[in-house]
Amino acid sequence: MDRLFSDLVAILRQEITHYRSLLGLVRRERARIVKGELTALAGIVREKEVLTRELAQLEKSRASVLDRLANEMGEPTDILPLAHIARIAPSELGETLTALLEEFRGVIGRLVTASDVNRNLLDGCLEVVQGSLDLFRTVASANATYGASGQLNAPHPTLIALNQTA
Repeated sequence: MDRLFSDLVAILRQEITHYRSLLGLVRRERARIVKGELTALAGIVREKEVLTRELAQLEKSRASVLDRLANEMGEPTDILPLAHIARIAPSELGETLTALLEEFRGVIGRLVTASDVNRNLLDGCLEVVQGSLDLFRTVASANATYGASGQLNAPHPTLIALNQTA
């Protein structure tokens, strides 16, 4: 059973490393959002997708180890939290698991906060784009006028763009 605890420690360390990398990417992503560098932003999103797939694999590995631990301890496999595992692990491994669990929670908390900031920035960018599109729609559709006969003259919607680069 010590081997399973050691495997769990190794997997948690890998997950924490991956989540730290993901946090770094989210922070880099924020800089690209602020600067409006869409190509670089797309590259970061691709890197995040790769890390996310790797994290999904690590999560499956962790779940497998937890299932095996639960089976060896005669515990239900679906309700065995990591905190409980850390408490019942042999002393040194238990301390290591407890420290890793705290570190894991901290990294996840920072990741959630950083992701929320990016989401808010992107929401703001979308509002600016929507406002610009609304402005163009207003310019593109001229107001209807009344002719001398009192008849409504509704113009055909057109968009005229001026190039004033001279």
